[in-house]
Amino acid sequence: MGSTGSGRISDYPGSSSSGAAADIHEHATQDRCARAFNVRLEDAEHSEYYQKHGAFPPVGTQVQVAHRKRLVAQTTDGESIGNLPTSFNYLASCMKDGWVYVGVVQHVTSGPPVAIISVDFAPTTQP
Repeated sequence: MGSTGSGRISDYPGSSSSGAAADIHEHATQDRCARAFNVRLEDAEHSEYYQKHGAFPPVGTQVQVAHRKRLVAQTTDGESIGNLPTSFNYLASCMKDGWVYVGVVQHVTSGPPVAIISVDFAPTTQP
């Protein structure tokens, strides 16, 4: 038995109402902003934290996503510890809408060839 349908978006429930595509997009965007995530930071060797301390932050360090020229993870003292990959650039618009991403360093490897810093982030909204 095969499935039936035309392969169009109109085959899916809720797509026949006016503005359904906009509603689906808005819902998907909100869901994406509300997700917790784990990220492996980039360029940790060039971060403010490493430049100042000559080491990487220890496991358990609390961090937050900040929007500078790029999205970065920074300590509560405001020192960057690495850049978020560009695949997370959508977070900038989420942050403009009031989302805040706080996290904790879960894993640190100092290389070679490069450092690996893995952080778990969870979303919250500003009061």
